[in-house]
Amino acid sequence: VQFQVSATLKNGQLYTNEVAQFIRLKWGQIAQMRLYEDTQKLAAALDVQSAAGVSEAKAAPIAG
Repeated sequence: VQFQVSATLKNGQLYTNEVAQFIRLKWGQIAQMRLYEDTQKLAAALDVQSAAGVSEAKAAPIAG
């Protein structure tokens, strides 16, 4: 699946990113999911949000 995400950051800047998501199914359940996007763009947007006080922007990754 390919899609584009967009949002207005806390500083008013528009954030957009192209994403490709690959999902592997096994017996009707998700067995693996991979997401590909421009991580430098994402990191820059998260820096803006963090500087504006959004604590989730610098939260630890969800793992497991």
